[in-house]
Amino acid sequence: MNYLIYFDESNKIDQFNKQYSYYGAYGELDTSLAVIVEKIRKIFKSSGSKSELHFTEYTKDRHIKKYFQALHTAINENMRINILIVNNQDALASAAKIGLSTQELRNLFYIKIPERLSYGLTRDLSHLDHAIQLVQVKIKIDKNDEYDRIKLNEKLVEQMNAHSAYRNKNYRILKAISQDSKKSIPLQIIDTFMGIVVFLLEKSYMEDTDIAAIKSDLIYRFLIEQDNLLKFQKQIRLLEWTGSE
Repeated sequence: MNYLIYFDESNKIDQFNKQYSYYGAYGELDTSLAVIVEKIRKIFKSSGSKSELHFTEYTKDRHIKKYFQALHTAINENMRINILIVNNQDALASAAKIGLSTQELRNLFYIKIPERLSYGLTRDLSHLDHAIQLVQVKIKIDKNDEYDRIKLNEKLVEQMNAHSAYRNKNYRILKAISQDSKKSIPLQIIDTFMGIVVFLLEKSYMEDTDIAAIKSDLIYRFLIEQDNLLKFQKQIRLLEWTGSE
């Protein structure tokens, strides 16, 4: 059984004009993801658009049908997303207590956060059929030079497999790789859903701008369709970093 995890982030800890940074992991069986990807590729083709899904770049409503259909398709495939919310000032204050620089904090968080989010998806795979089998996991991370510099991929494999062995789990991380989101629909999916969550949490819909109105319209149309709101609440798990783990 093969399981895939996709990791992305929004904002950075040292982005001082932002109060929070956000980190998300999206997990699903490779067979299920293949179905989702094929459906969304057909949506791209029918809409005549080859551009990637990217919530920050959704500033005009000419692609509303494409975004709406892609979001609706993904949420109705029983997706699982974990999103960790970090108060940047709290994190920086915690680092200062032990004499860590901002760069050192970022390096450590960039290893620890993907590991925690990925472990959260793999530690309980009881929702999968035949979960007693060995689950082989591949992790794909949105390409980032900082991740490469700190060798995140190899450290993530090492720590996740240590968790599995120590806690007697039934998964093994085969590899973690960097991937360009332009070539990865699952990374585009996590980016778009994270963008929606950030937009709602930061109450950006209150802004009196055309872009805020356009994004709000998309989110409203998506959430009121059928039972998408309930699925959104059920399938996207929000976690808050408190420094107490």
